Amino acid sequence: RSVFYDSEEKRQAIQNERMRAIYELTSALSSTLSYKRVLESALDMSAAALNPDPDEQSVSDPLVSAVMLFNGGKLRIGSARRFTTPDMRVTFDAAEGILKKALDEGEPIIFKDIGYDPELGHVIALRTCTSGYCFPLRSGFNVYGVLLFAHPNPDYFNSERRNLLDIIGRQAVIAIQNARLYQDLVEEKERMIEVHEEARKKLARDLHDGPT
Repeated sequence: RSVFYDSEEKRQAIQNERMRAIYELTSALSSTLSYKRVLESALDMSAAALNPDPDEQSVSDPLVSAVMLFNGGKLRIGSARRFTTPDMRVTFDAAEGILKKALDEGEPIIFKDIGYDPELGHVIALRTCTSGYCFPLRSGFNVYGVLLFAHPNPDYFNSERRNLLDIIGRQAVIAIQNARLYQDLVEEKERMIEVHEEARKKLARDLHDGPT
């Protein structure tokens, strides 16, 4: 067999593996209403889709990734890969630099020189990275946070990998919306139960006090 056919067969196998990873991600995200599982799945499947070559999977890939969500007016780490323990506690105002630009423009951005960023430069895990990709998690006027990926290879985020991350980001937004709606329904149900319980107690008191 020629080298061309071998390389073409390998390329096709990698492409199939990528599509399988994306299919699994879509299935996982659409079938869960758990916030934590949404975040974990987004990062795990992203790594699988970005590095589908079985020959390279045995080698630990230095890809750094994180999902940051707004909570209390600040971006907080919801889930991350390769972040240190202190990194997990860092919060961001998203008032300047890469995070502000991505959220203001509402479009994913590719960037270099992460160490010089006024906010992300504080993250220890990102200091060895020379390139990154930031996908804003937003839908209309609803801004949830960002998906962040970074790598030591300056050419890592080529157009093919960026396209994959865009697909994953869009699926993550839908999943986060669903998880939030479900959480709102659960909280509303609990509130209604409390209201009904309070009304029942009041009725019981009124009935008791009436004859007295």
